[in-house]
Amino acid sequence: MTGLSIAIALAVAQWGCTPAPPPVYEVVIRVSSDRDRPIKGAIISNDGKKVGTSGEDGAALLRLRGTEGEAFLFGVQCPAEYESPKQPIQVVLRKMVDSSKRPEYQAACPPSTRTVVVAVRAENGANVPVMHLGKEVGRTDESGAAHVLLQLKPNESFELVLNTSDKAYERLRPQNPVATFVVKGQDDVFAFDQKFTLEKKVIKWRGGPTGPTKLTH
Repeated sequence: MTGLSIAIALAVAQWGCTPAPPPVYEVVIRVSSDRDRPIKGAIISNDGKKVGTSGEDGAALLRLRGTEGEAFLFGVQCPAEYESPKQPIQVVLRKMVDSSKRPEYQAACPPSTRTVVVAVRAENGANVPVMHLGKEVGRTDESGAAHVLLQLKPNESFELVLNTSDKAYERLRPQNPVATFVVKGQDDVFAFDQKFTLEKKVIKWRGGPTGPTKLTH
């Protein structure tokens, strides 16, 4: 033991008292999603142990005992339909000038899927099925317009096909046009513009040979 440690130990033994416990610091971890929408039910943990849960306002109040300047790491587990932060939040104990206020730390829980709307405009393409992964997800109206709504993961690419494989569309060109899009880290709107042309119908003559008609008397 050092001289200081021995002195403290002797003082404790002499006076029969124990050192005062470290002070308690209150901090808030506020969990939100897009547009600062609060997330309820996010689990806050330290060293693998649950220490709090976010409420209706997205806030989890933590009471930490330690010395000023001491750092703690907290993991945030978002509800199932949201993505959890990959890095823990570091909380450093600090005294606030205004004792009525608590330090706040932010945690983001973005949605695990994004809403994507594709506006389809198919010139000369009335009543054409719109396909995604082999399934019909929409159909153009008489003017060739359609709107497709999909739930997809961020950074995922996807394709839409205007399905002209039916005999009713055999004269449309091009056949089965495809558009490819990439989902961003937010809800988004895309446009699928396609111009069809009608192939001219070829009329095949099935009669006999043609030529001057011989007149009989």
